[in-house]
Amino acid sequence: MFGRRKKERGRLNSPGLSVVVPAVLDADAALYNPLCDIPLIAQNLLRLNRIPLVDEIILVVREAELLRMARICKNFSVHRVRKVVCAKEGGIHALTVGIYECERESDYVAIHDPLCPFVSGAVWAQTFSAAIKHGAAAPAVPVKDTIKLVEDGVICETPDRAALQAVQSPLIAESSLLKAALAQARDQETDSADVLEILEQFGVPLRLVEGTEENIRIGSPADLLAAEAVLGWT
Repeated sequence: MFGRRKKERGRLNSPGLSVVVPAVLDADAALYNPLCDIPLIAQNLLRLNRIPLVDEIILVVREAELLRMARICKNFSVHRVRKVVCAKEGGIHALTVGIYECERESDYVAIHDPLCPFVSGAVWAQTFSAAIKHGAAAPAVPVKDTIKLVEDGVICETPDRAALQAVQSPLIAESSLLKAALAQARDQETDSADVLEILEQFGVPLRLVEGTEENIRIGSPADLLAAEAVLGWT
């Protein structure tokens, strides 16, 4: 199946997309929170599995979660997951492990948050198109809250809300740019675990596309209640 898809893509001369899901979290239990009786990570992978432009999914987990994740992929028939690989720690280490497991033919790599199951096909397509044109892209929505800069517990500045955007998952970037930025971060022993910041430091401008309000990150019990509502209309 995967081989045929690669051949078809080659005939159309379209760029390949690998998706890395770094499921190495401080609280791994969040991955298995039930969302309508299905583990959250399974809900995420099932939706990702239905995105036509995705060539492969690389799932990065802790060694202790390897068999459990492999079982989930098998039980829910997530056929686009090509590899489930181990990382000793999260952040940049897990990302790097996943990225270097991607097919060499993949021109672009997406980094997708394992706790964000509601990315629509339209958002995937728009983000991918922007990444092809500009090198790197991600969806975002305008910030609704009033944001304050604080020093020693005292407000010192109120940034213009019109200039603020909340960046969502996924980030899609040209594979060579992403690998080079991560290599530089490793060589410089950067403290940042934020791949967006690392791309900025490497000089890669990130193009933002219009995200959606339902593209939420489900990290708490309260988020699960909101997620059940989202499932009702997506």
